[in-house]
Amino acid sequence: MLGAIVAIVRGKEDIVLFRHRLGKDRILKAITLTMIALFLVVFMTMALAMTVNSPLLDILFDVTSAFGTVGLTMGLTPHLSDVGKLMIALTMFAGRLGPITLAYALGRKPERELYRYPEGKITIG
Repeated sequence: MLGAIVAIVRGKEDIVLFRHRLGKDRILKAITLTMIALFLVVFMTMALAMTVNSPLLDILFDVTSAFGTVGLTMGLTPHLSDVGKLMIALTMFAGRLGPITLAYALGRKPERELYRYPEGKITIG
């Protein structure tokens, strides 16, 4: 993703790292993975923040640790309710399984498109 940012800032069309060009599909998968992971961590942090009376940074640390299946905690997990512990367990499961695998498992099966729209040129930024 950093290579894509550098390529865009430099005005290049191809993303090249270590003398290898990366395909646009790889960059889209990396962005998708990052956004799904970020959304999941933020969502679980906000959901736990509504149910637990603890500092937000402690909750964020525990959720991020659960998503990364690291095993570290700020001491918050033993004091969670049953629903909070279930949310942490689901976060651990999603982090271990992987966001892309989870999205593919829950998503619809890809179908062959009958037609494609023309590419639009939109000015961004």
